[in-house]
Amino acid sequence: MTLKASFDIPQAVEIDEVCPIHSINLQQIPKPQTVVTDRDKSDKVTQEKRLVPPFCPLCRMEQTEQENQARISSSLNQQLYSETYYVLERDSNIPSELQGASFDTFEVSNQNENQLLEFVVEQSEKYLGGMKGNTLITGDPGIGKSHLSLAMAKAINEGYKTKGEPKSVLFISLTEIIKEIQEGWNYGRNAKLTAHDAKRLLTGVDYLILDDIGEMSGEIGKTERDLIFDVLNHRETTIFTTNLDSQQLKRYYGDKIYSRILKGLEGNSYKAFGITGKRYSINALKSKREATE
Repeated sequence: MTLKASFDIPQAVEIDEVCPIHSINLQQIPKPQTVVTDRDKSDKVTQEKRLVPPFCPLCRMEQTEQENQARISSSLNQQLYSETYYVLERDSNIPSELQGASFDTFEVSNQNENQLLEFVVEQSEKYLGGMKGNTLITGDPGIGKSHLSLAMAKAINEGYKTKGEPKSVLFISLTEIIKEIQEGWNYGRNAKLTAHDAKRLLTGVDYLILDDIGEMSGEIGKTERDLIFDVLNHRETTIFTTNLDSQQLKRYYGDKIYSRILKGLEGNSYKAFGITGKRYSINALKSKREATE
């Protein structure tokens, strides 16, 4: 009796009808209540007075609890996706001409290009299978390395979302992020990005794509090298693209950084030679396809 009384709703009275689930008497508010019966496109509502249907207080309590849990779950999912799935679009520095890059928009015109495409698709599948280790794509400028590495980032991001295990994936031009950090040293409080923030961002994601780790305009100093080393030293899954060969990478970045690039690289590198530079532009590809349709 005490339990039933604790769920009594003000103005509700007990009726003879019994809840088939909880085997307790239903309750009903005896006076007609104002309820919304229609709402048009202009948001004008139609109301009328009617009796509220009988209800079980325990069923209503359980429904309220379920709705609360659903709201909590939705909030937690939003937070989880903010820290994982949404990172790629929100925090990456993707050039505008590559926004629509995907495996489908990579045009294959010879065997070498087809092999490169097959390699990056296979690498994406390896990462979705839980592989740890870096990937290195080497080749001349303008052959689509950035296009395909971004396509990899999208495939990994979408793949883990589909599996119900969202991961954080980040696509970054190393040249651009170093430039932002150097500007921060020059302009202090007005900096867009500090070295501390950059390190936290680059080390904190599950999958990092460092695009175009070639020679940068201007001198790369000890501070920049230390930052790159600290980031790579704390990572196991980084995808690199570069137009430098192994000797050039070692000479330009030094032995310590080069050794971190090689981490888990066996069977996960590709040298893209024999491919004519294309300077991929998604808009140009779309225009070309539309012209042939």
